[in-house]
Formats: sequence, C-alpha cells, structure tokens
Amino acid sequence: MKVFISDDQEEQRLWLTDIITAQLDELNFNYELASVWQPDDVLQAVKMTSGPNIYFLDIVLKQATNGIELATKIRDYDPDGFIVYVSVRDDMLPETLSAMTTPTGFISKMDLFNKAKFVPRVREVLTVIKKRLTTLNEAPEPTLSLHSGALLLKLKLTDIVYCEKVHGLRTARIVTEHQAYLVHKNLSTIKEQLGDSRFFNDFQSYALNLDKIVTIDFNKGWITMMNGDRLSFSRGTIKKLRAYYQTQE
Repeated sequence: MKVFISDDQEEQRLWLTDIITAQLDELNFNYELASVWQPDDVLQAVKMTSGPNIYFLDIVLKQATNGIELATKIRDYDPDGFIVYVSVRDDMLPETLSAMTTPTGFISKMDLFNKAKFVPRVREVLTVIKKRLTTLNEAPEPTLSLHSGALLLKLKLTDIVYCEKVHGLRTARIVTEHQAYLVHKNLSTIKEQLGDSRFFNDFQSYALNLDKIVTIDFNKGWITMMNGDRLSFSRGTIKKLRAYYQTQE
C-alpha cells in the first residue's frame, strides 16, 4: 500500500506528511510513502501499483488538474483506494460528492498547524480506513465451484491457469499449474463464475488467467502460460487480446 499526499504548498505538505506518517506508524499500517505529489506524477505512480492506496488530496492545486479531477482519474486505476480531501475549501464538500469520487473523509485545513485539533481528525479517518482494510483482508477468496456428475470441484480462481472448451462435447477442461480437470459443463457456464478482472473471457473457446500469461507472440498467435502450455490462436482471434492490452495502456 502506498500513501500519497498531494498539496502544492510545500510547508503545508511537509507538515501534513509528518502528522500523517506519525499516525500511520502508531496505528501499525504497512505502507510506503510516495515521493510524488503533482497530479500527473501521482497518476503515473498509481498505474504501477495494485492498490488499494491512501490519498490525501488538496482540492485547490495550482496545477492543470485540481484535487477532485485527480481523484476522478485515480478511481480509474484504484477503485478501492481511500481518498481523503484535505482543504480549506469546506464549501466544495458537496462537489466532492457529486463528482462520485467516493471519498473516505474530508479534513478542513482551518486548524492546520494546530496539532491538538488536527491530529485527532487524521487519526479518526485512518482508524476508519484500518477497519475497512481488515474487512477486505478477511473477505473469502473467490472460488470456482462446479458439480459434474459425481465430481464436486472447488478451485481458487488464483490457482486456475486457463479453461478451454473441448470441441464436439458439452465439456470443458480446467487447467491449474499442476493438474487438469475435465468437467461436463459448457465453457460459457464456467465463465459466469470467472467474473474476475484477472480473467480474459473474450475468446470463444478459452478463458485465460491474465496473471498466468508468460509470453504472447501476436504475429504467430502463440500464448505461453505459466504451467508451460503454449496455446495457439489465429491472428484474427488473438487481436482481441491485443485490443484489451491497448485499453490498459
């Protein structure tokens, strides 16, 4: 988890950093303080992290992008991140809500540099974040559960490398790194349970775990998976995967 503090007033940013990091340490957060604060730099850093991260954003930034606009863009890459506005513009609180950035908190700068009043507000927000992180971590890991004849199959989605349709039969093969399972289910039925962002389901005969892809040769139509299997596709088919990656850039 990274913590971003975006404020264009250096004195205020440094003071906020001292206050926020002290509270993070006291509450035993496992975090890394990001060194960037300008909107463009923050977005580039967010693209390189998996999240959820914590963002303390000033609303009025003397930049091309203000804090609310920055939060809106952050949501494209870190939908579960925790956004906290820290601003003297209390009147803009309704705007932060109408922009649908789903803020975790709003801390007024009216008492900035007054530790006695400011620290409890930071601690209150971080305590809420801590509780929500605990809930997220305790959530059950997504699984694929199937009944196929006498077989009851329950696999963690993270363990699945790919699923493929067995042609000519209403059967599919589910492949993990160490084993393969033949099930009497349509691949489309299986894909309904793979509604997880890690799977690419746009191939008619395959569902691929994007985290398990090792190499892709778009010219030859080859995809090598983490278990060593090399899957072959026509150029017309594999271009769907190329298009997906282009949307992630």
